[in-house]
Amino acid sequence: MDHDAKKIGKDRPAAPVERRIIPAWTDYNGHLNVTWIAHLFDLGTDNLLDALQIGEAYAAGTGCSTFALGAHVSYLSEAQLGDDVEVHSTLVGVNAKRIKYRHELKASVGGRVIAVLEQVSMHVDLKERRSKPWPAEVKATLVDSLDTTGPADLCDGLRLKPEMCHD
Repeated sequence: MDHDAKKIGKDRPAAPVERRIIPAWTDYNGHLNVTWIAHLFDLGTDNLLDALQIGEAYAAGTGCSTFALGAHVSYLSEAQLGDDVEVHSTLVGVNAKRIKYRHELKASVGGRVIAVLEQVSMHVDLKERRSKPWPAEVKATLVDSLDTTGPADLCDGLRLKPEMCHD
């Protein structure tokens, strides 16, 4: 793993995912449906994991990946047909087996926050289907990529069993 490649963190966030709201994504209320907000956050997760070098290529090369443990979404405003939106993502926590990240879905013009997702994911051996500690080099890269302005507690704001949050 190249510690300098695509390093992200407080001073260098992952590039945002940009999309335009299309008719299929709107509902009878005339705004972006929650299903598609989840889709946009999922695209943000893939983008962030790739920027952290623990995405699809990592899974293919190591046989390890991340599984979601829990998430909290706040819906703060609307997006409508034709609006341009962006998903901004940051890594806000890491421990021996887990990461916590935050996505903000924002209007491209003006930066109005539409929704926020905070999620905790666990590092998993795909063959054994069990959690596994991050390799030392990977964890070092993750720690270097932290946005230290975020919450320190991995499960702050999420209703997870305590054993799912701590090593």
